[in-house]
Amino acid sequence: MEMNENIEYTLSEPEAAPVPSRREMRRTFSRMALGLCLGLLVSELVPTVLQSIIPDYDAQAHAFLVGGLCTGLFTLPVMLLLTRRLPTKKSEKGRLSLGGFFALVAICYACMIVGNLVGMGINSILSPNSVNLIGELATAAGASVEMVIAFAVLAPVFEELVFRKVLVDHVLPFGEWPAILFSGVTFGLFHGNLTQFFYATVLGMILAYVYIRWGNILYTIGIHACINFLGGVLPVLVPAASYFILLVALAGIVLFFRFRKTVHVEKNAVPGVGGAMFGNGGMILFMILGCLLMVLVAVVMNHPELTKGLM
Repeated sequence: MEMNENIEYTLSEPEAAPVPSRREMRRTFSRMALGLCLGLLVSELVPTVLQSIIPDYDAQAHAFLVGGLCTGLFTLPVMLLLTRRLPTKKSEKGRLSLGGFFALVAICYACMIVGNLVGMGINSILSPNSVNLIGELATAAGASVEMVIAFAVLAPVFEELVFRKVLVDHVLPFGEWPAILFSGVTFGLFHGNLTQFFYATVLGMILAYVYIRWGNILYTIGIHACINFLGGVLPVLVPAASYFILLVALAGIVLFFRFRKTVHVEKNAVPGVGGAMFGNGGMILFMILGCLLMVLVAVVMNHPELTKGLM
């Protein structure tokens, strides 16, 4: 059998993915932000509706449970519906060691404490006579099975599915830093109050980075659950555990400075993504709604007599 030695073999390079247009990016961001708007409105309105139809309903005592259920039963399905035809990109899965997992828990908790101090400081300037609304709600909920389920199960699972799984998967085609920034900012705004905005934004960005780097939503759910347990459940169940929690926060600060140089975010953002992220109707509406809620809560916190029945 003769072989033709003059045949040239060439390897074809894989075609590069088409660069998304600004119109496409604005459409993606707008749809997701509109879904979050609807979710935030429902989360704020449902307690009022329940209070009007159920005699002696304590909105404060059940605030966290109702909020978690609203996120899972309304916001998540709406987000999935609005984004079902939008392009996605998933990160490659990696294995996170047990030591690495607990190191991230400590780092996230430390960043949350710092962000919380910033939020409380700014809030104290704007509302000098304010009460700690989140603390009031936690006290009203008390040390109960409902509180543990709301803090350590419902919130971590549903919030991670919405703000990391859905949001990051759909923004990642535009670059890593846009996915991290959008996940963090929207997570902060969704909390609807100034005290939580700063630490929720920072925490959301860290969890988005973890999801992108290791590609497993179970890691971020686990980290989120541990943080909520440390910050919201353990102090109520075991008040003496505050010293242990302080040690975790200090360890997190040390670990943050130890490993900060290992953080790497690819510089692969699509040109114009920043303007598209914030310059769309859905996001503008969501930011307005979030800011209005922050102002409203700040006013209410400055007048403790108005907190009765408030979520």
